[in-house]
Amino acid sequence: MKRIVLLLLAASMALTSCNGLKKMQSNAGKVRYAANPNPIETMDEKVVVKFTGSVPEKYFAKNCAMFLQPVFHWEGGDIALEPLTLKGENVSGDGTTVNYSNGGRFTYSDMFDFKPGMETGRLTLNPVGYSAPATNEDARFADEVVRDNRGLEFGTVLLSDGVNNTSSWVDIKGNISISPINYNKTQGIVETADIYFEGGTSVLDWNFSMNQTFGAAEQLQHLKRVMLEQGLPKQISITGWASPEGEESGNVGVSKNRADVATAQLNRILDEVLTVMARRAKAKDVEYYKYEQRKQLIITTRASGEDWVHFVVMVEQSDIQDRHAIVNIVETQQNLVKREQMIRNMAEVYSELNDEIFPNLRRAQIALYYSEARKTDAELAKQASINPARLSFDELMYTAYINYNYDTKMKYYKWATENHPQEWAAWNNAGAVAFYLDDYDEAERYLKVARDLNPHNPDVLNNTGLLLLGRKDYTLAKHYFEEAQRQGSTDAAANIPILNLKRGNYEEGQKALKDSPCTYNLAFAQLMADEVGTAIRTLDCCLDQNKDVNYLRAICYARLGDKTNCLKNLQASIDDDYEYKRKAAVDVEFREYWDDDQFKYIVKLYND
Repeated sequence: MKRIVLLLLAASMALTSCNGLKKMQSNAGKVRYAANPNPIETMDEKVVVKFTGSVPEKYFAKNCAMFLQPVFHWEGGDIALEPLTLKGENVSGDGTTVNYSNGGRFTYSDMFDFKPGMETGRLTLNPVGYSAPATNEDARFADEVVRDNRGLEFGTVLLSDGVNNTSSWVDIKGNISISPINYNKTQGIVETADIYFEGGTSVLDWNFSMNQTFGAAEQLQHLKRVMLEQGLPKQISITGWASPEGEESGNVGVSKNRADVATAQLNRILDEVLTVMARRAKAKDVEYYKYEQRKQLIITTRASGEDWVHFVVMVEQSDIQDRHAIVNIVETQQNLVKREQMIRNMAEVYSELNDEIFPNLRRAQIALYYSEARKTDAELAKQASINPARLSFDELMYTAYINYNYDTKMKYYKWATENHPQEWAAWNNAGAVAFYLDDYDEAERYLKVARDLNPHNPDVLNNTGLLLLGRKDYTLAKHYFEEAQRQGSTDAAANIPILNLKRGNYEEGQKALKDSPCTYNLAFAQLMADEVGTAIRTLDCCLDQNKDVNYLRAICYARLGDKTNCLKNLQASIDDDYEYKRKAAVDVEFREYWDDDQFKYIVKLYND
């Protein structure tokens, strides 16, 4: 009799458990799941999966368990994440207990490596419930629970449709450190005289403030005294320049006219000098004497147009707060019209340039050479492209420095390392440029030699920190940045905040960037901290209005639901780089516009 009672009790329990499991299956929709954030997002090239669950009261049977395993589906396959087990009050073993009467909440987190193409992937969950006295601690996949525990599938739940990869837009290029250039362009020049002009003109006005300030008329008289004392030079060069503003073709014409004005002043002085020299030589025919002397003179005249080289030098030596950003625009933007417009975009900085820099560039220069004259920038560039062996180390380093194309810079620095292997600066600069070009292996090779030659140099330390940052060795990168900063590197101080941004510490990143108010990374940190309006204002004042600035601004406007400005900025970024069509087409930041005809037209590939 006792045995019959036990069997009936066991059968009753099994039936109760079975009924409880099926009830859970039929009411599975009452369990709420929420990804946070939704869609899920990346952090430092990892897809971070976080979601919460809410179980209602009187839902979770006391003798049942539930196996939860998120699965990420994308065109590259399926990725099963770490499973989570929930269990009723009477079930032993590992798992989170859910009370039958009160229900409960639970949280989940995991991550996996991000790969291109995952932007359009989907994160799903297919809970499997089962009756058991203990949880199946050996199960790694849902089908094992279905097979071994007679589990019931509760239906697929969509946790996240897409992956937000905006975190990858942090700029890790930072401030590379190019070692100082020792080339002295003025060697061989005994004396120079500069004549200054008002903006856009070539009219000579000795009363013009710049001519008064720098004593332009007195400089010309000094050249006259030098020639009377030392005789005629071997060569005289006359160069006209314009400040880098306005139409380039117009500036070339202005610089030519300014060179012509300087030529007229030189001819006047030469006539006076040769007249005195003819008198000293007791020449019988003064005009013939002057004619013969002039024949021996080598006079070159150049209209150099916009003086970007001296512009960069003067900006770097100035106290302008955003001087590094200005120099970066000049070095990276090859289109002169866009380059000037980028610099104009920040009114306050442009006003400083107009007051402090541009007036110094609107000039013509007369230079006397009594020994061999240095090569011009154009001559150096031509020689470097034809036969760099004919340039000295300092000439080659200077030529690489003034070249705005990073591939060409790399070519010159590489040649310098091969032919001047003892010069640490060549190895450092080659490593910095290789990093900028995303060739980390080459950057490491060059910087290792630079460290061996000059282990405590702040430029080398800073560039090594950037390389380690690119390779995600944040601890060691921080060490190198801090050491470079101790050795006097201002570049390293600007690079340290990037570490916070890569780690998702956006609040700390903002604090560290407070002294860089108009920078891309500050805007990025503000956007990631959901300060969208502030991020837009920061992007608007960035000097370099490049493709990344426009794209990030498009994201900001998308979050605000401003379609017009979103698509306007998206189009601007694509105009700069066709590949941004592909990025935008799968970017979940724009998913509200995926079905919009205007958006589809903007991101349509020509080879579709």
